[in-house]
Amino acid sequence: SMNKYLVIIAFAFFHCVGPPEPEDGLIDNLPSIINTADVFSFSLRGDKYDFNESYDFSFFLDSNSVLSTTLIINEFSGNDTTSIFLKNSLDSTLYWYLVLGNSVYTRSDTMSGDPLSYPEKINVVGTQFNGVVDFQIIKQ
Repeated sequence: SMNKYLVIIAFAFFHCVGPPEPEDGLIDNLPSIINTADVFSFSLRGDKYDFNESYDFSFFLDSNSVLSTTLIINEFSGNDTTSIFLKNSLDSTLYWYLVLGNSVYTRSDTMSGDPLSYPEKINVVGTQFNGVVDFQIIKQ
């Protein structure tokens, strides 16, 4: 069928010509952000990249909210230091993720009745970051 033919040709073409664009669609040293009422995502392909980015979440949280967090690090190289801080409304750090190598980390948190335990903002800090970071929080 025509579909099979196209798939095979495309597959052969990419492998003959060289590596295609990164599948993640990221541009080096340009963070990609999604920030809605249901999801926050920070994605970055770093090439010796120094950065310090802060964002306020768009979540509306209460004691029924469940947040699922995923942090994926790929293609990590070097001895750089990269940290992700989740802070409450008073700028106190609730969670600190320290990136030290390739990893996949997930967690799920049910919010309490205490608004000061709710993450309200994120600060992502990197020094000479080499690799791909994908950090995501989904409100369920």
